[in-house]
Amino acid sequence: MSSGFLNFFSRLKFLDIVVFALFLAVTVFSFTAAYRNADSHKEIVIHTPAGIFAYDMAKDRTIQVHGRLGVSTIEIANGAVHFVDSPCPNKTCVYAHPISEAGEWAACLPNQVFIRIESTASKSVDAIAN
Repeated sequence: MSSGFLNFFSRLKFLDIVVFALFLAVTVFSFTAAYRNADSHKEIVIHTPAGIFAYDMAKDRTIQVHGRLGVSTIEIANGAVHFVDSPCPNKTCVYAHPISEAGEWAACLPNQVFIRIESTASKSVDAIAN
């Protein structure tokens, strides 16, 4: 069994080692880049019929925004965001779980209020559409 193991290493070529080292370096770099921005600055962006508003998630606050049906109340607390109250008939947005990570979103569709979380890492442009 040990002769097969040694035979494997004797058949390795220089290019095999270079390819493996390159693969390992790319993998380590990818994980480092992905987790380096894990604690980056996050902000909440709220889309309403009246406009688009952005708030820092580091500061706890209660926000009231005007939608199609009336005023929705949104709370930022302990790094999470959720609807406290909204004039929609079924209150699905109020009962939804708070969001806290970049890329997550919440919405009150009847009131046309949409919340999403962005981080400084997600500010780059992926594509431009005309």
